[in-house]
Amino acid sequence: MTRNALMVVALSLAVSPAVVRAAGSQGPLKVYVTAAQVEARKDVDDATKNALKAKRDQAREARKTLEKQLKEQLGKKRESWPPAKDDELYAAEEAEALAEAAYEYRKIDPKGLADSVKDVSESIEGKGIAGRKDRVVLATSAADADLVLEVVARRSGKTLPTQFKADRCFILFKVLPGKKLKAAAFSKVPANYRPKRFGMWVWTIARPKAGQPSFTFESYNGGGSEFGCQGAAANAAAGAIDKFIEDNHAILTTR
Repeated sequence: MTRNALMVVALSLAVSPAVVRAAGSQGPLKVYVTAAQVEARKDVDDATKNALKAKRDQAREARKTLEKQLKEQLGKKRESWPPAKDDELYAAEEAEALAEAAYEYRKIDPKGLADSVKDVSESIEGKGIAGRKDRVVLATSAADADLVLEVVARRSGKTLPTQFKADRCFILFKVLPGKKLKAAAFSKVPANYRPKRFGMWVWTIARPKAGQPSFTFESYNGGGSEFGCQGAAANAAAGAIDKFIEDNHAILTTR
């Protein structure tokens, strides 16, 4: 697994009164797709790179050590562990994921983020090979949105050095409340929430904390194809926000 000047790019879809949701219904929520305000960066200096790598490796070893200890004490079936122990390992996994992301997303390309905003928005609308995300309506601003999907960074790589284009693409993004959603409602989404859907490559990088009311996720294209690599990663991100709404609709629409 595996962060400010950029003009915000977002696509919008007109909302008719017919799709305005009723409390507790499964109607769509309005989502504003935007990019983090970042400055271009080709890479960090060697000292910073080495420090990030060391932090990543330390977090990885700490997670492995703790996981081994807990399995020896409680057995290999994690679902049978006491909740407090599961949370302890989850915190170590999250620390590792954050350290991994800090290392892997050293390079920042504002244009790339803008491209991913466009890709995610088009996927939500069902353009290209993406299926339409029926639980999502695109908003024109955070002020008009229930939720905000903020593209923070993206990266890519090749399975083989001889390949012409990347076939491994990732997008780091946050999901946070828009101005139309009550902060209290968003705070009730389980902190250990993870989007689960067959064939959708998305995992949780960080969960909400005091003063940081947002989830951070990473989406992945699944690999195996050089064509449409970033588009596939964007489609996974769009699927994740659709699934987030599906799984938490009753909580998010509580009045």
